[in-house]
Amino acid sequence: MLKIENISKVYTDSVGYKIHLLENITLEVPKKGCSTILAPKGSGKTSLLRIIANLEKETSATIEKTSKKIAYIPSKPSSFPWMNVQSNIEFGLENSKSDVNKIIKLVGLEGYEDHFPHNKSEGFRFRIALGRALANNTDAIVIDEPFNNLNSLTRQEIYLLVRKIIIETDVTIILGTANITEAIFLSDKMFLMKKKPGEIIDEISIDLPTDRQINLLESEKFIKYRNLIEETFKNKLGRLLYNFSV
Repeated sequence: MLKIENISKVYTDSVGYKIHLLENITLEVPKKGCSTILAPKGSGKTSLLRIIANLEKETSATIEKTSKKIAYIPSKPSSFPWMNVQSNIEFGLENSKSDVNKIIKLVGLEGYEDHFPHNKSEGFRFRIALGRALANNTDAIVIDEPFNNLNSLTRQEIYLLVRKIIIETDVTIILGTANITEAIFLSDKMFLMKKKPGEIIDEISIDLPTDRQINLLESEKFIKYRNLIEETFKNKLGRLLYNFSV
């Protein structure tokens, strides 16, 4: 689906110092499912995700993509406040609108087609952004930490929605997060990334049911994955985790 070799990103700060934000990032994202980049805050994962989505230029890299269209959902999902839900999801649509109603139902917005997003929650706006990406026949959706400001109940509802999308569509999801629990629950494959500079230190395949329920968070297997990830960061970096949430 997506193969990246040796992505590097160097920029110059306001006083002229060169900052090595990303260093030799190499990863291979499989088709379908969710691949997650788990990294501490300030590691450069937003730049990496934007490079994958063709929104930012790397300093050097070899990138192979079989996907034709990649959508990007930022940490604050975007929607047009002057358009209702239906119009937001249809925006930029190049093909038939016949499947839009199915997508609106899929993302949990059936009955809200005439509502406007300006006074709605971030979870509501995320559903709109996700629906728009799906309506445009996107091959891959890059998601950059859009769940940080959601309350725990809404966050869990969105987790279940993302797993539902994985089951019912052929889309590939690439998620960036600093939340360990979120990463395990949503992922089929995880890439662990350090900071200063940003670099992939390990990858883990997540062997959990495709159809996941919230009670999985308390399971023995889930806890083992969390312990494995924490120990991997400690062993690779020689220190405790930092700037992560659980």
